[in-house]
Amino acid sequence: MQIGVPIPGWGVAAAVLAAVVAAWWVYARPPVDLTLPQRVLLTALRLCALLVVLLLLLRPLRTEPAPPGDGVVAILVDHSRSMAIPDAGGGPRIDHARELVRDRLLPALGEAFDVEVLGFGETLAPVDVGALVAGASRSDLAGALDAVPTRLGGRAIAGVVVVSDGVATGRNDVAAVAARLPAPVYTLGVGDPLPGPDREVTALESGQPVGAGSVVDVMATIVSRGLEDAPFDVRLSAGGRLVDMRRVRPARDGAPTVAVFRVAPDPVLATVYTVEVPVDAAELVSGNNRRQVLVRPPERPRRLLLVEGSPGYEHSFLKRAWLADPGITFDAVVRKGQNEQGEQTFYVQGDPARTAALAAGYPRTRAALFRYDGVVLANLEAEFFRPEQLDMTAEFVAERGGGLLLFGPASLRRRGYLGSSLEPVLPARLVDRLGLTDAGRDEDGADRLAPTRAGLAHSMLRLGATIEETEDRWRAAPALVGSVRIGPVRPGAAVLALTASETGSARPLVVVQRYGAGRSMILAGRATWRWRMQLPAEDRTYERFWGQAARWLTAGAVDSIAVTTRGGDAAGDSLRVDVSVRDDEFRSVDGAAARVSVRGPAGEPRLEEAPAVARGAGDYGVSTPPLSAGVHRIDVAVSRDGDALGSRRDWVLVGGADPELEDPWLNADLLRRAAEAGGGVHLEADRLDDLPDRLRAAAPTAERTVTREVWHHSVVFISLVLLLAVEWSLRRLWGMR
Repeated sequence: MQIGVPIPGWGVAAAVLAAVVAAWWVYARPPVDLTLPQRVLLTALRLCALLVVLLLLLRPLRTEPAPPGDGVVAILVDHSRSMAIPDAGGGPRIDHARELVRDRLLPALGEAFDVEVLGFGETLAPVDVGALVAGASRSDLAGALDAVPTRLGGRAIAGVVVVSDGVATGRNDVAAVAARLPAPVYTLGVGDPLPGPDREVTALESGQPVGAGSVVDVMATIVSRGLEDAPFDVRLSAGGRLVDMRRVRPARDGAPTVAVFRVAPDPVLATVYTVEVPVDAAELVSGNNRRQVLVRPPERPRRLLLVEGSPGYEHSFLKRAWLADPGITFDAVVRKGQNEQGEQTFYVQGDPARTAALAAGYPRTRAALFRYDGVVLANLEAEFFRPEQLDMTAEFVAERGGGLLLFGPASLRRRGYLGSSLEPVLPARLVDRLGLTDAGRDEDGADRLAPTRAGLAHSMLRLGATIEETEDRWRAAPALVGSVRIGPVRPGAAVLALTASETGSARPLVVVQRYGAGRSMILAGRATWRWRMQLPAEDRTYERFWGQAARWLTAGAVDSIAVTTRGGDAAGDSLRVDVSVRDDEFRSVDGAAARVSVRGPAGEPRLEEAPAVARGAGDYGVSTPPLSAGVHRIDVAVSRDGDALGSRRDWVLVGGADPELEDPWLNADLLRRAAEAGGGVHLEADRLDDLPDRLRAAAPTAERTVTREVWHHSVVFISLVLLLAVEWSLRRLWGMR
């Protein structure tokens, strides 16, 4: 006996316990006097009835030997949109699949087996072979295989034959599902094994704006196959309006070509950017020549905490640059020295709501520190901090998702933060473990910032529209007055820039890494203010660098109420909305109530204040009904015990690309893996005549069984009625109504 409802053992135990308590409660205080044996008997009858109902709700299943016979063969025919591609002998794949089923499979299998022809796209359902049309938005092969036993109503299955191009766009592993079937799986590929002439936008990615005034990269990857290597235009548009255009030439046939556009998103509304490449007359597929991506409006300004060990030029220039940036707000602390009592004194500037916690130079509570999105420590030795402040800063990066930047000789030399809880957060060791390098030594001499290949592609160092322009701009930037030699770079960290000096070897100058949910950065150069002082007034190198550095550092810092979405790749998909709720210290908030509303592209309601279900500590989620293509707005309101905790708005794009036409060529490898996992073989069209013999040979190797549901059995119904009737009769006999 099995149960058909997926529920853990503790859930069953809890349900049984609830039934026992309910049965006991009914007769704990009866309205008439009953003897103990009478109460026990009535309680037992009620408990048995409740347990029968509970058993029915769990969908009991019984596995039994199948009746004699060769069983049924299920032929699964793919009728998704990719099956309309005309590369099967000069015609559409669906026509070839129809001919294979009608003229080859049905005559060969129909004499020995019962045959059921089922079509699959988004779902599995019976189809008329002659009326098959390739129009489904997905080909969920894994879901179709999983649904075969249910669709066949418990009949013994002799085998499953799949006719498909292998473009499986479901979310589950096809081979894993095939291995669970109680019958062998045979696959038959449809389509040309060699990709036809095609030009495809294979990927489209974008950054998300961090604060007002942000500029983000939209990066498109284009692949051209079987066409001439002549250059073509890549067009970027927003709302039907042409924004930019790049002329690219494929490096070689089938090799990816990347085009990067730099855009300033709308400050209020979500913007959909579309990248298109021209359709060549020889292409077999034109639906993959465009792709869309959603860029949300800028979030609130990023909050930074700047703490400096002593006044200097850098503080003045950096403060001026960030004050002029609408996407950044910051509080500044500058250590001035000691007063007459020998106490440290500080010059504090910023929002009065936050600066009260900075009187001692640095926050002393987690809540005060976690108000910020990023922390910048300039010329500040480790001895300035208490151990608990260093621990708290490490948690700020790892758990809060905050950013941490260290620069200045005092922060990076003389062992710096070696041995502290902050050391693993930094992207480079501040002392060489072998003692061969005087790590932390201040190196005087002109050092120019030279971006590495990773740095030229990184948003922090981007100064021009192209990599070449960025490289030229940095080559023209004034040299720094020197740099600090740091230790080895940690595994996983990225060196974005090196020193370029005529007198010394190249050394890391800008090093970054991701740590936990946040990011960290070391700037080993001195006097970046020279990029402002020694360049023309209209040059924005200094402002661009520090604005982009601040945005990159704080990109991982989310608000206490955060919304993420999954799904929505194609029109008709549902969407999973996850809500994370944290308090001022960014600890999980349990027992909250999150209500989610979703509005469609025309403002129509798709989900109205649906309660999200708790899915973990401080995490809640809800799934939407199938959504149409376009931009959907998500509104989340969170409360606890009737008190509002806050709200959040987000946007999501459904159907930005057609998953059926992404790399839409015959995937024989997937079909072969599914067949091997399912105990069958991948067949060629000229090897179908021996399929009945293969199915018969495979039948004795496994015991035939069928799984039947028990709930509708007459014995179960009679037992429930009898229990309730006996209890009712005894209640009447003993004076209870």
